[in-house]
Amino acid sequence: MVNYRDKAKRVDKVVDEITASGTEAIAVRADLTDPAAVQAMFSQLRHAFGRLDLLVLNASGGMERGVDPGYALRLNRDAQLQVLECARPLMPAGSRVVFVTSHQAHFHGSKPGIDQYEPVAHSKRAGETRCASESRNWLNTASAWWSSPAT
Repeated sequence: MVNYRDKAKRVDKVVDEITASGTEAIAVRADLTDPAAVQAMFSQLRHAFGRLDLLVLNASGGMERGVDPGYALRLNRDAQLQVLECARPLMPAGSRVVFVTSHQAHFHGSKPGIDQYEPVAHSKRAGETRCASESRNWLNTASAWWSSPAT
C-alpha cells in the first residue's frame, strides 16, 4: 500500500512500478493529520493484505504556503505516531519500521540549520524523539517488534 495526500500521478507511477515487478500494490489517499482518514487507510490495508511487514514513515511537510504554524508538528510528529499505533496490530513479529527524517532535523538543536526549514526540522526532530521514546515503551510490552538503532 502506498499512501498519498495530493500527488496522485506520482503515486500511480510508484504503484505501476511495484506491480510491474510482480508484487501487488494499491494506492490509498489519506491525509495523515486526519485521524479518521488514517483509520480508514488501515482498514483498507487490513482488507487488501491482512498484515503489514514493513512500514516506511516518509510523510513530511510544514513549508507549504498557507498552512497554520502547528501543521508541521501535527504531520511530522503526531501523525507519525498515530500511524505507528494504527499499524501495530497488523504487524507480526519480525516486521520493521523505517522512520525517514532529514539531516537538518536529526541534528536540530545541536548544529546550525537553515532558518526557513526551522519549523520542519523542529517538528521532525520532535517526531524522532517521540518515536525513540515510544519504541522503548513498546520493547517492554508483549508486542516487541520495534527495532531501534543505537543513539
